Amino acid sequence: MPRRQRLINRTACDLPMTETLLPPSLSRRLGCLLYELLLMAALLLIATAVFLPLKNRLPADLGLALQRLFLLGILFAYFGLSWVKGGQTVAMKAWRIRLVTDNGREIGWGLATFRFCVALFLFVAVPLVAYLGMQDNGVSIARMSLLWCMAPFCWAYFDPHGQCLQDRLCHTRLILREKSSAH
Repeated sequence: MPRRQRLINRTACDLPMTETLLPPSLSRRLGCLLYELLLMAALLLIATAVFLPLKNRLPADLGLALQRLFLLGILFAYFGLSWVKGGQTVAMKAWRIRLVTDNGREIGWGLATFRFCVALFLFVAVPLVAYLGMQDNGVSIARMSLLWCMAPFCWAYFDPHGQCLQDRLCHTRLILREKSSAH
């Protein structure tokens, strides 16, 4: 049976009958990621503009550290609220993707925090370490970092349920929502 047709037993989940536990395709996930990156860039630009007057009044090192913490808090608030209140960010709504637990239930704040930290590790910390480690080598740093950022998504091809690495580690899953028949 093809991977996209495998379903999890619906008796153990809280999904409406219009949803299944089918994973979205990799192209849909990447399209959603691109849209999400555009939204995050806009959000971070606005947050930076709000924080800038305070940063200019502080010593340079302290101001930079507080700005990074503030921006990280803004990102966590965006993702955390979106995941906990409905399981979808703005980009996930546009691409009809929803985040649920392994058994189809909505996630809580603890799991949202854990998933955010795992995503930070996979998409920021690991590529940064790879970048710093390859500075002296003749390897193209940008290509290697990009490949490393793609690794969690490519995991879905090897996962029996089509889950990405961050979802497997957090016991969550992305599901594809059905098209709404109401216009």
